[in-house]
Amino acid sequence: MVLKRLPIRNPLLRQELPWLVAEVVLLLILCNANPPELWFWLVVLLVILGYRIERWWSSRPQG
Repeated sequence: MVLKRLPIRNPLLRQELPWLVAEVVLLLILCNANPPELWFWLVVLLVILGYRIERWWSSRPQG
């Protein structure tokens, strides 16, 4: 079976898709992590989410 690449026409979705995939992967890692590494992956996820919130906040229209 040959998988065709789906063209993503929406530029915002195309820009955000790698971040969304990374966040889902980090959530899966968090679900399967042992207690010592759980804190590390939780901090990584919070840093990524904080960065994305800051980028969203700074890019919103000033009205």
